[in-house]
Amino acid sequence: MLRQLLNNLQSSFATLSSRERRMVLIAGVAVAAFIVFLVTWSFSNSADAIRRRTQNKIASLEEVQELAATYRDAKGVQDAMEQKLAASNVRLISYLEEKGNKAGLSIPSINPKADVTLDGEKIVESAAEFTLTDVPLNRLVDFLAAVEAGPGVVKVKYLRIEPRLKEETLTAWVVVATYHLKN
Repeated sequence: MLRQLLNNLQSSFATLSSRERRMVLIAGVAVAAFIVFLVTWSFSNSADAIRRRTQNKIASLEEVQELAATYRDAKGVQDAMEQKLAASNVRLISYLEEKGNKAGLSIPSINPKADVTLDGEKIVESAAEFTLTDVPLNRLVDFLAAVEAGPGVVKVKYLRIEPRLKEETLTAWVVVATYHLKN
């Protein structure tokens, strides 16, 4: 069948004039070049699409790796804080009196506040407020640094200062809080 078709084409081509043969050859070359162009263009587009998808997947994987690393770091910080909260057993009133005595400050009265639960009932905040009068600035700074550097999680939550320039002292209203996990 194919052989017969080829023979028919050869006999038809042989009957053509030289000018017609040249035109048929040029048309055949043009059709072949067009087919090669279409096949090459199709492969090129397919390859470009595959490259784009690969690049998008690589970018997505890099983003996932960054997020995983960020999550691990955040989870580590959270776990460390939870361990610190679990180990936190600070008796706030006696702790403040002890730190005040070490800093050379007398705390006339400490008013404890009611415990407050935070973070969906997981964390308990215990706070106390007090006033320090006629305190030199350096002693106040040392005292507050010692309070926050202590065991567990203890933070100065509120601090209001009123300077007394003539005596070179100040009055400070302070709220200190400690945090621990709810039992």
